[in-house]
Amino acid sequence: MMSTVICTEVREASLLPGPSLLTYSFSMKEPMDWISLVITYEKLDWMQVFVKDPGGFIRMQYTGKKRAERILLGRLQENCSIGSVPGDVGAGTWKAEVIAYARDEDSMFKLKWMHGKGVSAESSTVPIAIGIPWVTLDGDARYEQERLNCGARWYKGDFHMHTSLSDGKQSPEQLMESSLRQQLDFIVVTEHNHRHTAWPSHDRLLALPGMEVTATQGHWNVLGITDWLPLYDEDGTLTMEDSEGMNRIIAAAREQGAVCSLNHPYLAPWDWRFGRAELSLFHAIEIWNDPTYEGNAEAAERALMLWDACWARGLRLAGIGGSDTHLLPYESYMEGGPPSLAGDPATYVYCDELSEVQLLDAVKKGRCIVSRGPQLEPCIYSGGRQILPGDQVSIDAQAAVPIRYSIAIEGIKEKGKLIWLLNGLPVFEAVVNEDGPYVYETEWTGEAYRWLRVELRSEYGTLLAFINPIYANPIGCSSLTWEEVNAEL
Repeated sequence: MMSTVICTEVREASLLPGPSLLTYSFSMKEPMDWISLVITYEKLDWMQVFVKDPGGFIRMQYTGKKRAERILLGRLQENCSIGSVPGDVGAGTWKAEVIAYARDEDSMFKLKWMHGKGVSAESSTVPIAIGIPWVTLDGDARYEQERLNCGARWYKGDFHMHTSLSDGKQSPEQLMESSLRQQLDFIVVTEHNHRHTAWPSHDRLLALPGMEVTATQGHWNVLGITDWLPLYDEDGTLTMEDSEGMNRIIAAAREQGAVCSLNHPYLAPWDWRFGRAELSLFHAIEIWNDPTYEGNAEAAERALMLWDACWARGLRLAGIGGSDTHLLPYESYMEGGPPSLAGDPATYVYCDELSEVQLLDAVKKGRCIVSRGPQLEPCIYSGGRQILPGDQVSIDAQAAVPIRYSIAIEGIKEKGKLIWLLNGLPVFEAVVNEDGPYVYETEWTGEAYRWLRVELRSEYGTLLAFINPIYANPIGCSSLTWEEVNAEL
């Protein structure tokens, strides 16, 4: 067999400032063993590459790292860069689609495309895909992981994480190791506009595929993604850069059965600014993002206000947290500051067993607690029946229904206070200095809509943990936009 290597080089210059979608086509007259892309650019604030095969399936992904990189695609996984889908490298027209955010008019993007057979490709400069396939040429290959010692309990995890597939520093293997050190039971890996195609497995940690849809006006997470999302249209329009387009993307994620979570809504410059975005399309809000990052304490307090405003309008979104980890486990965003770690904060989710289906369903129901360390164990009785956070209380319009809300705490390291909030306003407070339990008792009657949630704070008011609400007499909310709810805050 004759050895063949074919090389094509394309150069794009003088991009207009702002977001653009660039499309390049490359034809192969016969099947090849591999494809190699060398990507360089200058003066782009952000750049991502998606390579589609002749059938339109995304086979390669890349996020710019401010330097020249070589990514690979081959028939076997060991010949593929991270984010690539192994398989036949068929004849026909392939496309490289580039999302580029140019800084000024002399921005530059350069793509060197090579393909060959009968000879080895130069090695990839980014990690090779390792682990169980999550995506194959047949589509989603969601990995159903066997779990040991499963049962109904609170499971500890992290819903927001990044690796070297996008702009994180840890490899998938390193992220798994650091998550295990933090004693997490589950993680959802949420790369910027990318999804992992393979992932290392472990019998003590459930890992799920996710994606952080990343645009100039805000970010949100798809938890449990099963298919690619329409981030841009065939005519070159970046769907994700306007409110109506973003609404369509969120709706497409919902159709997959994924959980849609609005990320760090008030953390500038990544705060949410899609005014006409339909909040009723989301299942959850990331109330608490990496507490070690400057500005996140204030952003979390504003997110709590947003959460209550949504609940007041009848939009009962779950409240979750995410470490948004990008760094190595020993690194900090501030000199001498605390490290940014997986599971800080952690989200505890109550599941009958730890599986993908159970976990996503429990988040949609609001069976969640978010904490930076202390582990809260709520025990809630309504009319003699035990319920969970996220549950509806059945009350009689005539007879009062007793509510007994007890909380035990493990791992409390400082004096603090538990605050029960009814409809967003404090109704009871308990001083915390040991494990407890701490009890709030009340009665609910009548037909009024109400919700009750709990916060744990230090004696100085710093947020330590919060529990999702229970509620009664729900009202409907068919539509609520970002601009409408923010006008009330």
